[in-house]
Amino acid sequence: MNKVNSLGLFVGTGDCNAHCKHCAGVLHRKYAPKQDGTIDKDLLYKTIKSCYEQGARSISISSSGEPTLSPIAVTKVLDLIHRMQEEDINYSWINLYSNGIRIGNDKEFCNQYLGQWRNLGLQTLYITVHDLNEKRNAKVYGVAEYPSLKKIVSRIHSADLRARANVVLTRDNIGTCEKYISMAEGLRKIGFDHVSAWPIRNADDKMDLELSPSPGELEKMGNWAETHETPNCRLRVLREKSHESYEKGEKLTLFPDGTLSNTWCN
Repeated sequence: MNKVNSLGLFVGTGDCNAHCKHCAGVLHRKYAPKQDGTIDKDLLYKTIKSCYEQGARSISISSSGEPTLSPIAVTKVLDLIHRMQEEDINYSWINLYSNGIRIGNDKEFCNQYLGQWRNLGLQTLYITVHDLNEKRNAKVYGVAEYPSLKKIVSRIHSADLRARANVVLTRDNIGTCEKYISMAEGLRKIGFDHVSAWPIRNADDKMDLELSPSPGELEKMGNWAETHETPNCRLRVLREKSHESYEKGEKLTLFPDGTLSNTWCN
């Protein structure tokens, strides 16, 4: 059995405030609970404990929709993880994936939940970014307006959380090393603590060869990232080699249907 390094948890109803054309979560929404706050506490506990015993020290909370729209469920899961410290189950890193829309648009939500989540152990908010320009970002997200990335980062930092940008690499948007460099430097200037980029994947959980940048451009991006990160901002370009940890079962995800799998297409 391979050692487990990290665990992903799908949390929340599957509701989303965006309409991405290539959303990977749609496949799992029919299994998501209908009401915020509904969690399978026993299954979560057993999974979190088992993966920890197999070596996992990182947890990432995601959703088949947008997790910030299910704040009660997220709070319950973080509280469960926090209470498990009493049993010496201590995860080193706890992260939450988000499209950033509610964080940028809803100050009251940020004031109510972000600090509370930090106190329960959350450390980093992963914000998926398609473009530095808000109008182009909104177009990819399928929304009328997208909030300022600077405001999103500011609200994350105000809660003493780290902000990581997850950049989606597509051939028709960020398809060359030159465009990637401009994107990475722009996100660093905005204040992101970490910039991670990955080529868009298809329904079979493989790199989409038609929509992703060419292998040559991806190689250039990766080489540039390795030599240009700073102490204040880590840079990563995730390629197929990075996905080997999923194939080996080192990274597992608990999906809404109760399946624990190393692939999104369980």
